Amino acid sequence: MKSYAFGAQLLWSDGVTATVAAESILLEAIPGATAVRRATREEDRTGVDWWVELANGHALAIDMKARSVDPLNAYGTDDLALEVWSVVQGAKRKQGWTLDADKRCDYILWVWMATGRWCLVPFPMLCTVFRERFGEWMSAYREFTQDTGGRWQSSCIFVPRKVVWRAIYDRYGGERVA
Repeated sequence: MKSYAFGAQLLWSDGVTATVAAESILLEAIPGATAVRRATREEDRTGVDWWVELANGHALAIDMKARSVDPLNAYGTDDLALEVWSVVQGAKRKQGWTLDADKRCDYILWVWMATGRWCLVPFPMLCTVFRERFGEWMSAYREFTQDTGGRWQSSCIFVPRKVVWRAIYDRYGGERVA
């Protein structure tokens, strides 16, 4: 299991560059989007970073995952970081956001800040396929821990983006109805 520092990742996800990227991506990518606003600190603790206001009066909850390094350029891999445990340690152990079917979120937005690439995935579909393929993906892909400076550790696996999209297509592509 490989480790990496949480502090640097948090700075990227809260930074001005990430804010501009999120706003422009979400306004362009979501049909009917009229405004994008940052979630409150309380909402952020529940996993919502952004709200996208729609012309019909509804709002979509977005969780943003900003990465400073684009793995496609740096390592030749195109992956999505999927959290297995939000807290790894013993009695405080808590499942990660990717497995949390109760998470209040409509979409996950990954942004690779070094290149500006991004990926927007419907969270309910992602959560379902991750739960269904959890064992398979845990065996196939390496688990990494993220240290928050001693407060807690979380862990994730980096699953190739095409593998995630293929799983969503296979699950939600529609079976023939008899």
